[in-house]
Order: sequence, then structure tokens, then C-alpha cells
Amino acid sequence: MLTSLVVMVATTVAVLAPSPTETPSDGTRAPVITAAPGTVRDEIVTAARAELGTEEVGRNCHAYSEQCVPWCALFAMSTWERAGVDVETEDFAFTGDVYTTGRSEGTAYDSARLEEARPGDVLLFGTGPRTPTSSHHIGVVEKIRGDSVTLIEGNTGDNPDRVMRRTYRLDANTFYGGVHPW
Repeated sequence: MLTSLVVMVATTVAVLAPSPTETPSDGTRAPVITAAPGTVRDEIVTAARAELGTEEVGRNCHAYSEQCVPWCALFAMSTWERAGVDVETEDFAFTGDVYTTGRSEGTAYDSARLEEARPGDVLLFGTGPRTPTSSHHIGVVEKIRGDSVTLIEGNTGDNPDRVMRRTYRLDANTFYGGVHPW
């Protein structure tokens, strides 16, 4: 029991610790927070990175579902599913459903708590989970440096849409919340 507790604490610390290899030696920039190797969070990020450049075929048809619909949430949830998170990708065509499910699972956080974001989480664009207009996009957190967050997103870019990496300011003007893997 004590050994399990020690391993859990060490794993939690490793997941949340900044990556020492990405911190400049002069200390002028914030450290980069990345997922610890071998964790579910690392597996989510690895699954997302493996899809970079994947393009849709036709209008909103893609590899993450048989549904030809906007697919950013389907992509994000497929990375969780491949990492072993108990999620049925097909149930998440709408981004707001990811947030409301995270809320019922106890893993969602709102825009006032964006500092809780960690690699492997998803961040939700918009003002809230109610409609496709208020919850319009989602991305998988790859890494965080200070108030900047790098996401891997599906259904983005120019024609055709694809999986891409993008960096944003981590703030409430862009994101209404996020969800840790449940």
C-alpha cells in the first residue's frame, strides 16, 4: 500500500513538473510543461502527434468516425481512446458534450481555472458548452509555457482541413474551459 502511494505521488509530481530539458539555461523564459514519459497523458499527446498532417477527405469526412461532420472533437476523443481512457469517440461529435461529460466525471474546469491545463487535456474554444456557436472548437494540449499553450487540433487549417499544431495565449478570451482525461 505504501509503495503504491509513493509511486502515485512520484508519478503525479513527474506529470506536473516542467521539463528540465526545455528550460533555457539563462532562466529568462518560463519552463515548458510536458507530459511525463509513459503516462496516459504522454500516450494522448503521442497519439495526437502521430496524426499531424492527416487531412479530411471530401467535406468533413475523416479517419476518426464514419460521420461526415465537423470532426475536431471526434479527433480529440480518439486520442484519449487510443491512450486507454474510457471514452467512446462516436459519442463526441459536439465539443460541448466533452465539457458536460467532463463536468459529470469531475474533470472539467472553467476559464477561471485555466492554469490547471496540462498536456493530454483538451481545451474548448468559445463561451460555453450550450451550442455549436458557443462551443465551436477543441484541441489536445501538447505543452504549456507560461501563458502560452500549444494544441494539436483536428478539423483546422485551409482546404482541406487537417490535424495541425497551433499555439495560443491561455486565456478566457479564447477558451471557456478544459477537461482532464477521466
